[in-house]
Amino acid sequence: MKNEDLIKKTSFIILFSFFLLIVATTYFINENLVFSQHNKYKDPESVNQENAAALHKVEIKHQGPNFSNFDIFGIKKIYPTKKNGFEWFMNNYDPESDPYLHNYKSIVRNEDGSYSIGERSRMGVYSKDGIDYPKRNMETYNFTELSKKGYWYKPTDWKNVEITGEYLYKKGEGPGITHYARSEDHSLINNGCGGSSYKLKIHFDGTSSISKEQTHPKPWKIQMNKGPFGKLDKDWFRFKGIMYNLPDGTVKLESWLDPFLNNTWIKIAEYQDKGGWGKDGKKCHGKEDQIITWGSPTATFRWDNVLVDFRNLSVREIQPPII
Repeated sequence: MKNEDLIKKTSFIILFSFFLLIVATTYFINENLVFSQHNKYKDPESVNQENAAALHKVEIKHQGPNFSNFDIFGIKKIYPTKKNGFEWFMNNYDPESDPYLHNYKSIVRNEDGSYSIGERSRMGVYSKDGIDYPKRNMETYNFTELSKKGYWYKPTDWKNVEITGEYLYKKGEGPGITHYARSEDHSLINNGCGGSSYKLKIHFDGTSSISKEQTHPKPWKIQMNKGPFGKLDKDWFRFKGIMYNLPDGTVKLESWLDPFLNNTWIKIAEYQDKGGWGKDGKKCHGKEDQIITWGSPTATFRWDNVLVDFRNLSVREIQPPII
């Protein structure tokens, strides 16, 4: 009888252990299936007022800083970093110690760990080899030559980039925040040609705009009047300005917004510069509607006449999508 009882107990333990193994395996598979579906990236269409209300339901959850679709701050990447491409991430502990961050007077740390810089920002981030580049003294300011060369300063200049920041409006009359690149100097020196740039802007009223500046200080602006999430003057939000060259010689520009800080990224504006935009290129020995295809030794975070708190800034060299 003792042997029979022992056999029964052993059989029960084995069967129960097998049952637990099946349950655990099923749970693991289901959990990973949910995870993969939540993080499956789809390029949404530009949104409008009618479908904006449901957008916050599509959440891509952060599963750890080493997950390749997220940066070190847990922010979703729209496009992957280029293989061996340069990435810059803000030093949230001591930003003023960073040799890549430049063009500011002082950065003040707030109680919540974010930072402020004052009512005016032209805070820039050097490219990989751009530290202390000879501003206003480039090899050429001829747009035809630059379009062949592909960069202002060095081949490692910022060209195809994803510029990201988290912001909180505090006060002021300034309209919004601009991310831009592909310029080396915004002044009238060199006939203003150093100011060539694409600028992607988010407005605190919820709208956005995309600008092309062939020569400083004249922008060619496209205003996007739809503001699918209303005003952005109460809570933290994330904004991305993205630009990249396409094989046909055109340039794609995209603005993305995460209004809830939950990696719900929505493309709020886009434009493809195929030419026919701008009339100032001849001033710099290029085509009248010169497309700005060259890289720059700096990328910039700009605002005017407004107090803004910021954190988790980044600039990444991206791998453009195949269109």
